Amino acid sequence: MRNILAILAGIGLLLAAFAGVALALVLGIMAASAITVARLTGRFRPVMAKATAAQPHDRSKAEYRVWNDGRGTIIDM
Repeated sequence: MRNILAILAGIGLLLAAFAGVALALVLGIMAASAITVARLTGRFRPVMAKATAAQPHDRSKAEYRVWNDGRGTIIDM
């Protein structure tokens, strides 16, 4: 009985190893093909940054903070 169990366990481990290798192979092929397609279509080229002027900050619309620290009310403008 132990001999049959050992044989079945060995076959199961071999099948699991082959399944792992097959999965790694499929994922590797998919990754390589995705990289190849991205290079051929130009998706890996860096995009130029657009220069924009800084927006002026309107201080009249700036929010202020009010909180109480236990000793008094603090208004931060």
